[in-house]
Amino acid sequence: MTFDVKTHYQRAVAANVRLWRQRLLEEAAPDRWQTQKDVIWQAVAAGLASVPAQLEAATLAAAMTPILERWGVWLAWLPLLETAVTLDLPPDVQGTLLLAQGRLYYLNRNFGDAIQAQETALRLAQVHQMQALAALAHCQLTNAFLGDKQYAAARAHGAAALQLLSPTEVATWASLHNALGLIELETGAFAASEQQFQQALAYWTGVNEPALLARTWLNLGVVYYRQSRWAAAKRCYEQADAVLAPTASVVDRLKVLNGLGTLHYVSGEYLEAEAMFRRGLAVARPLPGLFHLRGSLNHNLGNTLLALRRWGEAQLYLEKSVLLWQQAHDEVEQANSRGTLAELYEQQGEWATAVSHYDAALHLLAAYPDHQWAQKLTANFQTAQLRCAKMSN
Repeated sequence: MTFDVKTHYQRAVAANVRLWRQRLLEEAAPDRWQTQKDVIWQAVAAGLASVPAQLEAATLAAAMTPILERWGVWLAWLPLLETAVTLDLPPDVQGTLLLAQGRLYYLNRNFGDAIQAQETALRLAQVHQMQALAALAHCQLTNAFLGDKQYAAARAHGAAALQLLSPTEVATWASLHNALGLIELETGAFAASEQQFQQALAYWTGVNEPALLARTWLNLGVVYYRQSRWAAAKRCYEQADAVLAPTASVVDRLKVLNGLGTLHYVSGEYLEAEAMFRRGLAVARPLPGLFHLRGSLNHNLGNTLLALRRWGEAQLYLEKSVLLWQQAHDEVEQANSRGTLAELYEQQGEWATAVSHYDAALHLLAAYPDHQWAQKLTANFQTAQLRCAKMSN
C-alpha cells in the first residue's frame, strides 16, 4: 500500500487547527498561549491553504478576533482574514469572517475598509435572513462610523442594532451601550454618555470579559476627566487597572497608564506624569500598529515636557505624535498636537512659526463642526493665533 503524503499532510494540518481551536476557544485560559502566537498563525495559515481544513481554519480565525485584540497582534492577522474571505464557505461563516476582517481594519484605524467589510456582511445577513449576524454588523458599523466621526450614521446603526439584538446577547448589548456612550462623549453630551457607560457596566457584570469591562471603566473615566472631576476619573482608572490585573491585555494596560499619567499632569505632578508616559511608550514600542494609542502617549509626554519647559524634547515627541495621528486618520487629535507645537513656539517667542502651526491646526478642525472638543480647540487656537499675530507685527 502506497503512503499518501498529501492525505497525511492534510490530516495533520486539520488536527493542528482543531488542537488550537480547543486550546483557544474551549479551555479556560487562552491567554497562556500568547507566547505561541506565531505558531498559531502558521497553523491557521496552513489550514486556509488546505481545502479539507479551510472551514475549521476560517472559523478559528474569525473567533480569535477578541484574543488578537487583547494581545495587540491584529496587524499580522489581517492578511489571513483577507485570504479567508475569498474562500468558498457557507454564508454564515463568510459573514462572520467579514465582520472579523472589519474589526481588524477598525483596530488598525482603517475605517473606510472596515465599513466596506461590515456593510458587505450586513447585506449578506439580510439576503440570507440571518438576524443575529445583521445585529452584529449594525453594532460594528456603529463603532466604525464613530471612529470616522460620522455621528449620524453611527447613531442610525446603533438604533438598528437595538431593534435586532436578542436579549440573550449580553456582551453585545454591553459593547453597543459602550459605543453609544462614546458617541455622546464625542458630541459633548456628558450626562447621556455617563448613562450609556453605566448601562454597559451593568451588562458587563453578567459576563466574563475583563478587558471589555475595563474599557468601559476607562471611557467613564474620560467622561469625568472632561468635566474636571479628577477624583471620579481616578477611581474609574483604578477600577480598570484592578479588572485587568489577571489578564494579558497589554493594550488596555497602556490605556490605564495613559489615563493615570494624564491625571498626574492636570494635578501639576509633571515628573510623575512623565514617568507614566515614558513607561507606556516603552511597553508600546515593540507592538505593531497602535497608532492612536502611541500618538496619545507621545502627545501627552510632549505636552508634559512643554510644561517642564524642556522645549527640545517636547518638540521631538509632539512632532512624532503628529505623524502617528496621520497614520491613525484622526485629524482632531492631529490638530491638537499641531496646536500644542504652536504653543511651544509661542513660549519661545517664535511668533510667525506659532501662527503657521495654529493655522494648520485650525484648517484641520474646520471639518468637524459637530465635534464638541474640536470646537473648543478652535476657540482656543483662534485666540492664541491672534495673540501671536499681534506680537509678530
